[in-house]
Amino acid sequence: MSTHVANPQHRAPPASEVAHEASVWGVGGGIVVTALFPLAIPILALTAVALLPLLLPVVAVGLAVALIALPVLAARAAGRWTRKALGRTRAAERAATPAERGA
Repeated sequence: MSTHVANPQHRAPPASEVAHEASVWGVGGGIVVTALFPLAIPILALTAVALLPLLLPVVAVGLAVALIALPVLAARAAGRWTRKALGRTRAAERAATPAERGA
């Protein structure tokens, strides 16, 4: 059982008082945003410059992976192309007549 007893003297604030308090907070927030807005672009630029050293290892790893993957992918593509070309040649040999084969 709760020992908290509601205060009969307490009343909810009127709507006008709530609206006034909300407008005070809104104006205060607007003042802070307006004061800090000119600093936004320099802060973003400084953040980008500060993060560049962290980006360099990521770029280096990406280049290393690309240098390893590129020859592998090129070899696989050349193999597919060769198999496709040989398959066409063999199919043409099978379709040829015995006289064309030289037998």
